[in-house]
Amino acid sequence: MPSRNGSVKRRTQSARETSSRPSRHHHAYTEIRSRILSGELAPQEPLSEYQLAGELKISRTPVREALKRLEHEGLVRFVPNRGAFVADVSIRDIVEIYELREQLEGYAAGIAAAEMTLAEIDVLERKLTNAQRLANEKGSVKEAFDSDIYFHKQLIQCTKNSRMATVLATMDDQVHRIRILSPRARGRLEAMLCEHREVLDYIRRRDREGAQEAMRRHLRAARENAIRLMSDAPSLR
Repeated sequence: MPSRNGSVKRRTQSARETSSRPSRHHHAYTEIRSRILSGELAPQEPLSEYQLAGELKISRTPVREALKRLEHEGLVRFVPNRGAFVADVSIRDIVEIYELREQLEGYAAGIAAAEMTLAEIDVLERKLTNAQRLANEKGSVKEAFDSDIYFHKQLIQCTKNSRMATVLATMDDQVHRIRILSPRARGRLEAMLCEHREVLDYIRRRDREGAQEAMRRHLRAARENAIRLMSDAPSLR
């Protein structure tokens, strides 16, 4: 008859294994997602459960669960009899995302022109000036990315419209992937920051219609640049 101590030991070990499953799944999910969003794993790249499990030093089960979750988020696609692949960012994706952003963020820029405080405008001004300086001196893509994200988030936050913020947040991963592609085009980094400057100038002047239209022009330019890049790079379509 098994000893009580042996039974307790087995239950304790089983409990530890069960409790560690969510952490392994989370580790697999965050690591694979990070690689996709950074561009380390490129669109259409195959995702081998065996290879990923080996790299992450975990079993295939949490990797498979992570890939299924990323499929629901639009970052991974499964092809019958072939397995998992990094999902494309298609031209249709870009058109749909930017059509929605143009309307909602144009509205947000108009609200910012009416509601944003001078102190908030000054903060955006300083961050934008710093991003432009680093882009000109060092070609700093990271600083431009960070400035772009901060700029758009601050204008959205200014609306105090939680539903609009939620809708836009559902597209964050796809927008990030498009941002990764877009600045690679010649001159786009500098143009993006200049477009931010134009929007901010209208906000500072309290010109609501001007800010709306400047933001929409900025997003149309970003959309057309991303579409052009996709069209020139068949492997990314």
